Amino acid sequence: MNTSPSSTQAQPAAPAPLKAGKKGLPWPLALGLLGSAFLVMLALYWPSVERLVNIWASSDTYAHGMVILPLSLFLAWTQRHRLVQVTPTPSLLGALIILALGVGWFLARAADVTVVQTFVVVAMVPALVLAIMGWQVSRVIVFPLVYLFFAWPVGSFLVPILQDYTAWFTVWMLRISGIPTFSEGYYISIPAGDFVVADVCSGIRYLIASVALGLVYAYLVYRSIWRRLAFVALSIIVPIVANGVRAYGIIMIAHWTNLEHAVGVDHLIYGWLFFGFVMFLLFWIGTFFRDDHEPLSAKVTGDDPSPVSGTRAPMTRSLASLAAPMVAVIAALALAPASEVWLDQRMDALAGEQRPLAPFMAGWQGPETMEDPAWSPRWADPDERVQVAYEGGPRGRVELHLFHYHQDQPGTDLIRYDNRIFDGERWRRASQGTHNLTLPDGGQRAVRETIIRGPGGLDRLVWHWYQVAGSTTVRPIEVKLREAQARLTGNPEGSMLVAVSAEFQVTSDEAREILAEFVAKLPRRVAVE
Repeated sequence: MNTSPSSTQAQPAAPAPLKAGKKGLPWPLALGLLGSAFLVMLALYWPSVERLVNIWASSDTYAHGMVILPLSLFLAWTQRHRLVQVTPTPSLLGALIILALGVGWFLARAADVTVVQTFVVVAMVPALVLAIMGWQVSRVIVFPLVYLFFAWPVGSFLVPILQDYTAWFTVWMLRISGIPTFSEGYYISIPAGDFVVADVCSGIRYLIASVALGLVYAYLVYRSIWRRLAFVALSIIVPIVANGVRAYGIIMIAHWTNLEHAVGVDHLIYGWLFFGFVMFLLFWIGTFFRDDHEPLSAKVTGDDPSPVSGTRAPMTRSLASLAAPMVAVIAALALAPASEVWLDQRMDALAGEQRPLAPFMAGWQGPETMEDPAWSPRWADPDERVQVAYEGGPRGRVELHLFHYHQDQPGTDLIRYDNRIFDGERWRRASQGTHNLTLPDGGQRAVRETIIRGPGGLDRLVWHWYQVAGSTTVRPIEVKLREAQARLTGNPEGSMLVAVSAEFQVTSDEAREILAEFVAKLPRRVAVE
């Protein structure tokens, strides 16, 4: 029996129907909602946003933060061909993350912890994307979202480590070069002059900028995870080594030119020119192990053939069914700022006009108010300032300084990076550390001890500690935590710096003995009324 060829020819299988996934928002609407939510976040968290922008604008180390958001948007744009394959679907989990970030921000505002506040501002952006766009969209642009955290100004803890390395490397290279070198810590001396590896010489700004640029390059150029990791490792190692070479080169130029060059402005110019050359060298090295099968232009123009799991869902769900996640996002955004307004109003009503009271001390004459003391702590803008002196006869004279801060606003200036016992000009620090006193009742009091040297050969021993809501400590972190607790519990007593000082002629033990006797009779808690 003959059959026609058409009857026996295998027919191609019909394509399987696409399964409908979660139904979500149209892209124009989702992008509009995301942009609106971002503007709302900026308005509600503006005090912390302003701090973040001020850090970018005032710090050379973190100035790169201004370009991180545009770079992240560009990196997300390179994935547009994959994004159109998924559908934005609001996520309640994103709203929960925003709520958790808001709680952290509220506590950080109560304690005035800038590093946490700025972290929350940065983390809010990927949280908003997850909340409004959903998991599928966030997964496609996970790297651009994570890259946003380079806008967070953190990394200063690396400065001492990098300073140590730079000083060691520079001294090592100088000695190899045959130049007589003496070093003590960060101070380096050669016959031509003296140099110091300051904070700005640590190379932290070059390291952060290098890693930020290296990550973008690795993301755009390579597909292999190992190549990407290798290039990122290079972007860490190369600037660290290069900064040591830069410091060595600056000293050598100063040595060859008898200090006419490589100092002042020349120092900075050589630094940035050298960094530009190092970045060029780093990217040139990167071209030797790039993924040849996928040129950079393919990544940028969106020709990446890698598929996205899942399918685009039809947009048939009503907007009303998506209202719950969006309402949750707005509520989560607004809860923390609204709570802070309530807390500020309550603390303003409780604080009143409070002032610390200098105690009367048995066996000491005083307190005598000092109008213009020879020495005073350089502390930022206290609400109340009490500076008095006590005379102990042959024992000598002791000064007591009380700087009080109300807690009617988020945080205080009691703990700030620029607060100093010494001013660095008239009074200079000779040594600093922690000292533990044994009180008459057997208890212990920890104090921060600083020896300062003033004009005319005057030497002074200073002990200071902090009092927050009646409790004393010398640890700044504990001060921040106790200030937050005081604001949350409605304790109106405020925060205070307590400093006692005495001059000495020969050794600091003279003043240490006088202060120990004075502090032993000083109340554990300075009264505030």
